[in-house]
Amino acid sequence: MADVKRLSDEVAAAAAAQQQLQADAELARLRAELAGLRTKYKAALQAMDAERERADRFTALQGVTPVALTKTVKAHKKRAKHDATAILMLSDVHAEERVLPETVNGENDYSLDVCQQRMAEIEERFLDCLEHERNQADIRRVVIWIGGDLITGHIHPDCVEVAQLSPMNATRWIAERLRTLINSVAQHADEVIVCTNAGNHGRSTEKNRIATELDHSWEQLMYFTLAREETNKNVRWQIAEGHLGYVDLDGFMLRTTHGHSIRYAGGVYGLALPASKAIARWDAGRKAHLTIFGHYHCWGWLRGARYVANGSVIGHSPYAERVASPERPCQGMVIVDHGRQEVTRAYPLFCDRDLRKAKT
Repeated sequence: MADVKRLSDEVAAAAAAQQQLQADAELARLRAELAGLRTKYKAALQAMDAERERADRFTALQGVTPVALTKTVKAHKKRAKHDATAILMLSDVHAEERVLPETVNGENDYSLDVCQQRMAEIEERFLDCLEHERNQADIRRVVIWIGGDLITGHIHPDCVEVAQLSPMNATRWIAERLRTLINSVAQHADEVIVCTNAGNHGRSTEKNRIATELDHSWEQLMYFTLAREETNKNVRWQIAEGHLGYVDLDGFMLRTTHGHSIRYAGGVYGLALPASKAIARWDAGRKAHLTIFGHYHCWGWLRGARYVANGSVIGHSPYAERVASPERPCQGMVIVDHGRQEVTRAYPLFCDRDLRKAKT
């Protein structure tokens, strides 16, 4: 009887445990369901708050009057533009000088054919930039500064050895390209002023002279010949008959010089002090707002110093390999704003497309 009673108690305990387990499982299920409902309830409240805030923003916009943007744009397009002059700087072409790649660590390859390509690229880039600058200023006048060293000449024995043409034939060759450039620019401007300086390379004497420097210059002869044969009615030549040239641009005085009288230590930063000293000396005689020069084959603009130094068309050469770092072939463009009577933009016009193609 005792065994029967014990067995009965165990069965009753197992049944009670089974019932408790079922009750705990149901309680866990109900708790999980409650937690899910609470999450959904909280998300619903957040969505309602977001919609209420969005509705409040739309309500706040009621009564706002739209602005006619087209009128504002038209007024912007009709704003007055300052008169300005664009200056194309052209110097240090060294047209007939041959630069072999192996003499400059592959940094350059220059010949008459390459020179012609780079001259065409300068023309192309200048006209593109001129069109761009006319979005900001009324540019009707263009100054073309031809600053010398257009040829290398025979001033040293090594110049003779690398020259592809004699000085006379090199002068004729570059004159034809200058004529093409001037004719092209004349079609895109109401007025063109061609101002010139002779360089130190285009001379017919072995040593440079001072008082009679221009009397022995192939470039000076070329300038006078081109000026005499000018057929464009809107082109005026202003040939400097001394070391310095001056061009009056509606009260803005432009001074031009080739630059070989400026002594410097090397590079555009080494040029700043000697150039500023030279400008101060020249200003003591006749003051200028801006001085432009070349000769050093390194482009640079220092606004406070009031000068722009031009680059070169020839680019890197064996001589530069010894005294300077490689400079990409480029010329310069300057914008003179006559409303401000100052230079507002000056930047290089690169003509190194041939070199970039060679590296691709």
